[in-house]
Amino acid sequence: MNVILNHTGLVDSWAASHTHIPPPSGMLSPIEGVVNYGVTADSPLNSYRDSEPSSSPIVRKYQGKRLDYILFRDPSPNTMNTHIPRLRCQDSKVVFADSIPGNTCSYSDHFGVEATLVINTRTDVTDDQGDVKDTSAMWSDTPPELPSSALTEMMGALNITYRMSLQRSRKELTIFGSSILLLVALIVGSAWVFVPWLNPIFVLFVVYLSWLATTKLYEGFIFGNWERKALQNVIEELELYDKTLPFQAHRY
Repeated sequence: MNVILNHTGLVDSWAASHTHIPPPSGMLSPIEGVVNYGVTADSPLNSYRDSEPSSSPIVRKYQGKRLDYILFRDPSPNTMNTHIPRLRCQDSKVVFADSIPGNTCSYSDHFGVEATLVINTRTDVTDDQGDVKDTSAMWSDTPPELPSSALTEMMGALNITYRMSLQRSRKELTIFGSSILLLVALIVGSAWVFVPWLNPIFVLFVVYLSWLATTKLYEGFIFGNWERKALQNVIEELELYDKTLPFQAHRY
């Protein structure tokens, strides 16, 4: 989210309309987390929340997480128009936090977010002498450069995801290999089974193992390699981009 806000110039409607809310100083109630801090996921008020206590410090601190946003940005100026519209977030709130009427279930595993945006039209900005100032520089179609700290944070998260993907693939391929060995053992062992009623059980078990082996091969090898290759490409591109930042800063 930091990358989206910093790199695209978008504004978080909740943050813009809740600047008067201080950071929590103690334990919050679930209602305070929703009303004051925009919690939309993992809230104790949501019936779909996992009953197990979360290990995330963010969830424990805010009684949930903010995972749903309404972002906005002012329009680019029109040189043919002397009035430039500006957007302002008047209010934002979490909605659908109650249960479905007549039921104990929440509407979704995520609460919703509602924002009220006001369109203001202002005249051209003038300087001390009354001359109209060029405001085109206030908007730019070129996104700002990502700070090095944001790049480091992104690459760290992607590297963790890469290692998790590798561990998951190894686990799934281990299941695939075990399934193949068990299939071979069942096929060989079926020759010594003389109880007729066991044959259908053997067939069903072989079908299940075949499905399990095929699924784990696809997830662990085909999808796993594709996922890590995509992650590696993004990491390498970010590393190259990070190396160019000092040269760009020096040039400009």
